[in-house]
Amino acid sequence: MTKATIEFDRDRANQYDLDIRKAIPGYESLHDMAQSLLQTDLSESARLLVVGSGTGMELVNYARQNRTWRLTGVDPAAEMMAIARSAIEGQNLQDRVSLYTGYVNSLTETKPMDAATLLLVMHFLPDDGSKLQLLKDIAQRLKPGAKLILADLYGDRSAPYFSQFTQAWQALYFSQLNDDTRVKAEANFEASINNSIYFIPETRIIELLQLAEFTQISKFYNAFLFGGWIAQYAGN
Repeated sequence: MTKATIEFDRDRANQYDLDIRKAIPGYESLHDMAQSLLQTDLSESARLLVVGSGTGMELVNYARQNRTWRLTGVDPAAEMMAIARSAIEGQNLQDRVSLYTGYVNSLTETKPMDAATLLLVMHFLPDDGSKLQLLKDIAQRLKPGAKLILADLYGDRSAPYFSQFTQAWQALYFSQLNDDTRVKAEANFEASINNSIYFIPETRIIELLQLAEFTQISKFYNAFLFGGWIAQYAGN
């Protein structure tokens, strides 16, 4: 499987939580909606797998609002995980939150999970089998009937809406930056999108989920080229 090539040094990791809120329309609402969907489905003793757990914001939010859940965060970026570990220890959550630096397919065997989240990760992988393999790797860690919450950049580059939505997203993002930051962002935006994001249409996302044995796929979030879906693992 091809691994994502996005690198996070210490400076970028430290800045990530501020930058991402400006870059993604409705970022906090996306996480609030994911939290609500999980809370309405999971028991008090739920085990949750968070793939691409980054700086730990998602893990901390889930653990603080659901005080008997047990969580496992997986992320390959060591600098991000160092920030996550500090945040989790600062909140005294280390007895319920485990961190694993690496990829899902090399995660130490655990009891099957009751749910998983994969937020803003899969678009970094090409559709050469890598996206599907990631979904299958997650599925192998889940109980039958477990829910997966997926959020990703998506779209058909050949469709008329793609250029329109890209320009609108770019304008909204730039409007939140100061002059110095905006100059840098303007110079890098297009290259960053073209070189690091592997867009696929929504129909392909649904197809990949189905191939990984997820069913009952429903969309719950949309903002320009960002979408969010919830699905249920139907495997054995």
